[in-house]
Amino acid sequence: MSRINTPPPIEPSPHSSRPMRKAAKAFTKRQSATSRSALSLQALAVMASTFIALAAPMPAAAGDLVLGLGYADFNDPATSVVLEVHSRPHWRFAGADWSLAAAISDDDEGDVFVGVGPAGLWQLPDRWFVEASVMPGYFSQGNDANDLGSEFEIRSLIGIGRKVSNGLSLSLALSHTSNADTAKHNPGVNQLSVRLRRSF
Repeated sequence: MSRINTPPPIEPSPHSSRPMRKAAKAFTKRQSATSRSALSLQALAVMASTFIALAAPMPAAAGDLVLGLGYADFNDPATSVVLEVHSRPHWRFAGADWSLAAAISDDDEGDVFVGVGPAGLWQLPDRWFVEASVMPGYFSQGNDANDLGSEFEIRSLIGIGRKVSNGLSLSLALSHTSNADTAKHNPGVNQLSVRLRRSF
């Protein structure tokens, strides 16, 4: 009886598996970016829904709600949405009315910032005003290109605006976010935004 010789199994070359590993890595990266984009869209939807719900008539002098749309000059530039809640004024200092404010921002690159701090309003003639705030907070980067050096970041903002009707104001603001050199890496990021303020 003759013996049948079977060929030895063919083992894949380590070089041939490299493209497969690269493709798998690229797919995982795309999946991660898709997940971040989905979370960002959900956050934007929550912000918009919150603003619409709170824009209905409410008791006077209860506080302010601010919705902003901006452009940030990250390494990967991003369009962002900001939602802020301001208490009624608690202090009068340097000619401004100061309140406690909280902010959350999210952009189309998946970068998220949450901060709390003082916010001031300087009332000017003819319904104009100047606004400013300083908010330390937490930053989560959407990708490596938008790394600001640490999770602790401080957002400072200054803007000018005008009341357009009872309880509604529009402003243009410039903000800067950085870790104030509390980390070795501190590139910082600037953002220009248009803001709609609803007093209630």
